[in-house]
Amino acid sequence: MRAAIYKKFADLKGKKIGYVKATTDHYFLIKMLAQEGLTLKDVNAVALTIPDGLSAFTRGDLDAWATYGYAIQQAQKDGAKVLKSAKNILSGNFTIVAAPSAIADFLCRIQKSQDWQASHIDAWSKNYAKAIGVDETLVLKEAKEGLKQRRSQVLPIYPQAIASRQDVADTFYRAGVIPTKVNVKPLWDGSFTNAINQCK
Repeated sequence: MRAAIYKKFADLKGKKIGYVKATTDHYFLIKMLAQEGLTLKDVNAVALTIPDGLSAFTRGDLDAWATYGYAIQQAQKDGAKVLKSAKNILSGNFTIVAAPSAIADFLCRIQKSQDWQASHIDAWSKNYAKAIGVDETLVLKEAKEGLKQRRSQVLPIYPQAIASRQDVADTFYRAGVIPTKVNVKPLWDGSFTNAINQCK
């Protein structure tokens, strides 16, 4: 793969980089470029789906590919090199939505499943790989790396989580991905803190 010939992220100036538009890897790409004093205008950014991005990258049609999840493991398996990690760029928070009448039980079930996954990572990877049709070794590697970065857990809303999401919105606004500036704070609801604490 051609991306393997680059030694550092800054070497990608003027090169063709694949990404998935309006997703976390779009955000990661913008932030990584900014860390090098660059913007999307300094590279040839090509919006692709993950399957199309993997195919294009494998063929050598892309110089690099901003992606996430199992696609990284697949690309590495085929000889790609990671030039920059998004590990510390985003908080890793995910929004949970459920009916008010079911939220307490739902949150506890999520927490139990996450705890089980962490303590049975081999069995989880085998079953999950079969369900989604992905190589088990790739799923296991991704799961283990995910545990090293940050273990999944259900937590009450906290200021840093909101700030992280606000930065995503602000970054997309400045890049023209969304047309207007957005305040994300009203989208968060901390009324389920007691339900979350009961799960511990």
